[in-house]
Amino acid sequence: MSGPASHNDSNWLTFHVPLLFLLIAYGTNALAQSAPIVNKVDPPSWWAGHSINPVRLLIGGHNLAGARVSSTNPSLRSSSIRVNETGTALFFDLDIKSTTPPGEYPIAIETSKGKATFEFTISPALDSTTNFQGINSNDVIYLIMIDRFANGDARNDLPAGAPPEATDRNNPRAYHGGDLRGVIDRLPYLKDLGVTTIWLTPWYDNWNGLNRCGEPWCPNTYYHGYHAIDYYSVEDHFGDLETLRELVRKAHTLGLKVIQDQVANHVGSQHPWVKAPPLPNWFHGTLAQHQRNRFKNSVLLSPHSNPDEVRNTLDGWFSDDLPDMNQEEPEVARYEIQNSLWWVGATGIDGIRQDTIQYMPRPFIRSLSEALHRQYPRMWMVGEVFERDAAQTAFFIGGHTGWDGIDTKLDSVFDFALWNTSLGVFTNKLPLTALREQLKYDALYPSASQVTVLANNHDTPRFLSLDGADAIGSKLHTAFVLTVRGIPQIYYGEEIAMEGKDDPDNRREFRGGFSSGYRDSRGVVRERGPTRQELDLFNWTRSWLKLRAEHSALRTGNLMDLFADNDVYVFARQDSSECVIVAFNRADKPLQAVLSPVLLGLKSARFTSLLGAVATPVVAGDRVVLTIPAKSAVALKAEQL
Repeated sequence: MSGPASHNDSNWLTFHVPLLFLLIAYGTNALAQSAPIVNKVDPPSWWAGHSINPVRLLIGGHNLAGARVSSTNPSLRSSSIRVNETGTALFFDLDIKSTTPPGEYPIAIETSKGKATFEFTISPALDSTTNFQGINSNDVIYLIMIDRFANGDARNDLPAGAPPEATDRNNPRAYHGGDLRGVIDRLPYLKDLGVTTIWLTPWYDNWNGLNRCGEPWCPNTYYHGYHAIDYYSVEDHFGDLETLRELVRKAHTLGLKVIQDQVANHVGSQHPWVKAPPLPNWFHGTLAQHQRNRFKNSVLLSPHSNPDEVRNTLDGWFSDDLPDMNQEEPEVARYEIQNSLWWVGATGIDGIRQDTIQYMPRPFIRSLSEALHRQYPRMWMVGEVFERDAAQTAFFIGGHTGWDGIDTKLDSVFDFALWNTSLGVFTNKLPLTALREQLKYDALYPSASQVTVLANNHDTPRFLSLDGADAIGSKLHTAFVLTVRGIPQIYYGEEIAMEGKDDPDNRREFRGGFSSGYRDSRGVVRERGPTRQELDLFNWTRSWLKLRAEHSALRTGNLMDLFADNDVYVFARQDSSECVIVAFNRADKPLQAVLSPVLLGLKSARFTSLLGAVATPVVAGDRVVLTIPAKSAVALKAEQL
């Protein structure tokens, strides 16, 4: 109606116009907020005929209180609905008939205020003959920190929303640009080197921001991947899920396996859960109030530890920036077990490295191991138990029952005790007899061939930056790791003599992986060919890898000590088909070792040099005198005459 407003109209407008503006500004949104809103679906997909059925979904959103869940397709059926007090998280079981074909299936979340619908994917299963292969002592693992290995796609160097300074090759704690495409491009290099398996640091999505915490090491980013903000997404600096799948496919085509670094113990402090946890006990504590792990790790081994120290070790946060997940809450345990299985099934990976595994409850480790083996019988998981005490690491490996009555069923643990001893020996801090003395603790393991023997990793200084280290020591350390029992693991770049002290210096750019050169120990970007030392160590590493691949005894044979003194250590690796003798001499002059072939079941023996120059063994009665050149490692084949 046109014309001037009446007095009553004026009063109405005076009173109601502000309310109208409020309704316009907020009313529509308020009405929309009354209906359920779905922001996140974990997992986003699953498989028909899976060993976990029903699968339990976690829906993140708003206004989920009192929700009903349904599907118009009879192949999918929901049950066991649970909503948190704030209506922001909904859990439910989704039963999937084994005959359900792959495709997109609508799921409805409905309350009295409205309905939200999302598509759930039933995926085709990957070929189990070429995927999920598992890892064993026939393999050699090569650890890659994705961001520092090779930049294959410059387009993801600065993802949307990331501050420009977050990618800065001058900052050792920022992103440098390495990505999944860079790893794909260098798969032929790894094949030529002779490794069989690549372990990639976590590819979960991490916060893109720059942490300005006020500490000397800030500003920093989470380029390393251990501060997840989404368990079901690939870090956008590294690529996407399709690129990851391509990497696994191409690795498998070349005969290489892939290990994912999983982190069930904690998430990053920027994870949305930290401000709005799905359940009040989702974490141990809160960002504002939590225990800090005092790292009294031995309390987990001892049956006599007091409960307070045990709880602190399990519940305390690894750092104030890493909220500790509560796997004793069944919803958390189920979420993380499904997440682990999802990555395996979605990508075809062959193994898992589980970060900080000793800080999770042992029953959870067992449940996770059992679930992986049930669905993927060949699947393999190695746990990080960063302890220099073999009793501690042996307590967590599967195949035996601890004092608590639990067998973790964990396939492998890292042998930090032997690693630590080898570093001491080949930097001249310990006698070579220390290697034999450490190996006697193999009696603690159900099978010592299961352990993973690291040369170094991303949390430790590189060998050539250790006090007392030199190129000869690095070569001998490498040869020892590649010939002793267990599954060897080497760290990217040590085959080309890379240096680096404590984190982050030990995570320098891999030479040749970045188009504008590589950053040296002084932070200067350089472009040049390899030095004589780099080539020498590369050829040495490749030669010992080739030897291991050619001789089954070095992969699966029993180990027997033959001789040890201050500067010499000799052992045999023997299986049903052959016997290989490996000898080390770190002295600056040739030394001799006296051996007894009878110990090897050989009444009289013939020796053939396999690698390294060695004087012809001299037979004297029932003894053989082996002369080992100065500062060398040699391998010989022993056969019955």
